[in-house]
Amino acid sequence: MDALEKLTIKDECQSLSLRFGRLQDERRYDDLPELMTPDGTYTRLGEELSMPDFIAWVATMPPNKTRHFVTGTDFSEINETSAKGITYYTLYLYGGDEEPPYPLNGPFVVGEYHEEFAKTGAGWKIKSRAAHIIFRKLK
Repeated sequence: MDALEKLTIKDECQSLSLRFGRLQDERRYDDLPELMTPDGTYTRLGEELSMPDFIAWVATMPPNKTRHFVTGTDFSEINETSAKGITYYTLYLYGGDEEPPYPLNGPFVVGEYHEEFAKTGAGWKIKSRAAHIIFRKLK
């Protein structure tokens, strides 16, 4: 695999990470499976969920205003059909009913997404995404 192929894979996979957060912020949960392999999983709080189960869970969340900020992915593995990496994220959350700009008291959570990507007939997709919380807002 040459450098251009590696760069293309990195770009496509990082775009999936960014898009996933954006769709969550926009509460477009039904669009999330398009970013995943059919057997894709999302692990949160140590519990691995299928995408239908993850969507059912996230749809129960209060209508908070959120923003996910993600870094570029640090890839530990890249080959023709799969890739693995870690992406840092910061989640901001506001649960009030004011209009923007919303009050800000710092991030709600800072963590890492441990991600596996797979090349499919429909392009690169997320095979698994595990959210690991590193810092959380104190109550």
